Amino acid sequence: MHALFERLPTVAVPERHAAADRWLERAGGVADAAARAAIVAAVLSVIEDARFTDLFGPDALAEAPIAATLEDGIVIAGTVDRLLVGDTIRLIDFKTGRQVPDAVPDYHLRQMAGYAAALAVIFPDRPVEAALLYTAGPTLVPLSADDLARHKPRYHATEQSSAVMG
Repeated sequence: MHALFERLPTVAVPERHAAADRWLERAGGVADAAARAAIVAAVLSVIEDARFTDLFGPDALAEAPIAATLEDGIVIAGTVDRLLVGDTIRLIDFKTGRQVPDAVPDYHLRQMAGYAAALAVIFPDRPVEAALLYTAGPTLVPLSADDLARHKPRYHATEQSSAVMG
């Protein structure tokens, strides 16, 4: 699904279904036509949802690599599923589980807090907003500044001083 989210937005709308099916069969290794159809339908329901137009528009960066050293020396490196750079920096991570959880798991909050902290170093003059896009639904779950601050990576003497997110 992540690969299709990366590739399909630049494909003309009438050609997306066929392009996705071809990619899944050839490069994705999905031989079963019914399985491909289900994946394509799920991906297109997200990409073509009007609520997410900006996330898949020409200004959105897909699979954007980021790296930064936080003020306490922790190095954060990872790949952001979607990044929108404007007056506000928006980062979105796709979660492709079969359902939207009742509460965002702490490990997702830690991952997003690390990305947000890195982006705050890269773009110090702009606010950073983070959200998770659960493909089930689909549902966009904005993450509060408080949640991100509580889960921000911090150096502890017993831990390594770098983190690779992904």
